[in-house]
Amino acid sequence: MNLESYQLIYPAISKGLFFGFCYAVLIGPVNALALRRGIIGGFQQAFAVGVGAALIDAFCAYVVYAGFLKMGFTGAGKFILWSLCAIFLLYLAYSMLVEIQDNPESTSAVRKQVQFIDHPFIMGFIIEATNPFTLFWWIGAVVTLQVPTGIDIAGGAATSFFSAVLVSELVWFFFLAMGVHHSRNLFNRKALKAITWGCGFILLFYYVFMAIKVIMNLVNTGGASFLKP
Repeated sequence: MNLESYQLIYPAISKGLFFGFCYAVLIGPVNALALRRGIIGGFQQAFAVGVGAALIDAFCAYVVYAGFLKMGFTGAGKFILWSLCAIFLLYLAYSMLVEIQDNPESTSAVRKQVQFIDHPFIMGFIIEATNPFTLFWWIGAVVTLQVPTGIDIAGGAATSFFSAVLVSELVWFFFLAMGVHHSRNLFNRKALKAITWGCGFILLFYYVFMAIKVIMNLVNTGGASFLKP
């Protein structure tokens, strides 16, 4: 490895580990879902949620660091993407509302219809992918790194940043899943049910809040201008 490559790759790895871990530990819907799934299904389900979310984060980190996307989406692209986000978020809100009603028949019916989406890996993936502000966070984070321009960094440096973000987030979710899996035996059934309900309501609030925020943003900025003749 020559000096120029080292000067690009070492900061990419160190900063990727730092930013990935910092973003993963933020209290939010992914950690709430991992906690909920961990209580219900143990280590594998909690960790699968984190893997799905970490892949999205690492991908966003890569495209921003490599310079493929610096300003987010605008115009028709923003309207289509954010509209899909709003639809997914509202659907997830409906699914979570049915689930926390504690009605086995209705919950079973919904899960039969969305058995594929209900997988913890897919849920973690969708939650992070349908959050349009995930990309903006990584744009802001990468800006602070002052990545050099005018050279090809889409290879080693960007790949190193991608790998570092992915590894750091997987480490966090591994320990989170292990902690939830082993600590759930310390609580009685009532306490566990209260925790799962609490996480469910947090997720429901998040889905509805984000869907409204996305819709309002589309109306006030992207959607309104795109729909004008």
